[in-house]
Amino acid sequence: MKTEIMKRINDLFDSYDLFSSRKEKVIEAVKKEFPDITDAELKEFKEYLEGFYHYCLEYGDKLAQKFKTPFFPGTEEAEKEVAEYVAACREKYPEIDEKHIIGIFSMDCWLSNR
Repeated sequence: MKTEIMKRINDLFDSYDLFSSRKEKVIEAVKKEFPDITDAELKEFKEYLEGFYHYCLEYGDKLAQKFKTPFFPGTEEAEKEVAEYVAACREKYPEIDEKHIIGIFSMDCWLSNR
């Protein structure tokens, strides 16, 4: 995948886009930003983003099931667990910033417990 894309990946998508049927919006943004992107690179980007989303969703599901609230409780225990899960996701996907990961966790809790 293009190094330029990975450097700017956090600017190219919003966590909400990954939850909705707006994933194509992300792909269109990449095509617009990088008009010379090849089909193979675009496919690799899609797979990377999809893998990231599903990996984070596993942790988001754990948080949603544990806390059973549409938001993270403001407890020290919750903050510690969220931080541990963010660290796990960043270890596997270091290019993606914490804001995007927490966004996925938060939306998962919201949708699972509203």
